[in-house]
Amino acid sequence: MKALSILIPVYNWNCSQLISDLHAQGNALGIPFEIIAADDHSTDTGTLNAVSSTAANLEHCRFIAIEQNIGRSAIRNLLADNASYERLLFMDCDAAVCSPAYLQDYIAIADNADVICGGLLHPANPPCDGVELRWKYEKKADKKRSAAYRSLTPYARFTPFNFMILRDVFQSIRFSTAFTGYGYEDVLFGMELEKRGISILHIDNPLIHLGIEDNATYMAKTEQAIRNLALHQDNLKGGSTLFLHYSRICSLHLAWLLTLSAKALIQPVRRNLLSANPDMKLFSLYKLLYLSLQISSVETASTHGAQMSHSYESNCHK
Repeated sequence: MKALSILIPVYNWNCSQLISDLHAQGNALGIPFEIIAADDHSTDTGTLNAVSSTAANLEHCRFIAIEQNIGRSAIRNLLADNASYERLLFMDCDAAVCSPAYLQDYIAIADNADVICGGLLHPANPPCDGVELRWKYEKKADKKRSAAYRSLTPYARFTPFNFMILRDVFQSIRFSTAFTGYGYEDVLFGMELEKRGISILHIDNPLIHLGIEDNATYMAKTEQAIRNLALHQDNLKGGSTLFLHYSRICSLHLAWLLTLSAKALIQPVRRNLLSANPDMKLFSLYKLLYLSLQISSVETASTHGAQMSHSYESNCHK
């Protein structure tokens, strides 16, 4: 009989309804299942207590509280380490179930691939004012989130928001803890899946993403992700569309012009993106400009480090 470990990393989000909905579907399936929610040291104690209480009152549910924040990669790895069953179903805590057959649809095709990605969608309208940047970006991206579209480049379209994976496969890869903060640990995971020839299947079995951050918070997360890309560019350059655009500009020997433009344009563009009517074309430009500055900074730091090392070695041999 198929068995399922449902794994939810939690941070400052009350996912009690998500846990309750999944629990009801698990019971209806009549298979061995468990739900494990691991809180990554949330600062919102009210949310922490609500999720802990929900898990404590439901059979087959466990709650793990982490005493210090360990990050997006490590918390998922920890959940896998605590799972009991051979199939792991990961989802983010700011998700909502939108189909009464959500778990059933996964179980029905569980043997069809090592990794199965269900996808995600977003609310039809922004939940409140001040979240226009994230909401507009995600709604535009939703147009390319059908299973048919994701299947065109299946590994590049991997996302940890909603996917099922065999436990042994996950443990052979795991999320890289070299990434700090938000961004690109999922890209590297997808690249590793492809490199190892692990089968992946995309289906239309989405969860609704409810966690639409305010503009400033999403801007900060975007910038953190791009800093990760700049720092880990050697490992990520084959899996990042943003880096591909940057590389094309470099191939034309125009990286200097991009960096010069970034210094002049990045603040005016940023002001637009933090407004009530952000321009998505400017958002794409902003990411490219910001990446050029970050790569320039990384290269400067690397050159400075090499010069310091050379100076130290020279002094040692005098």
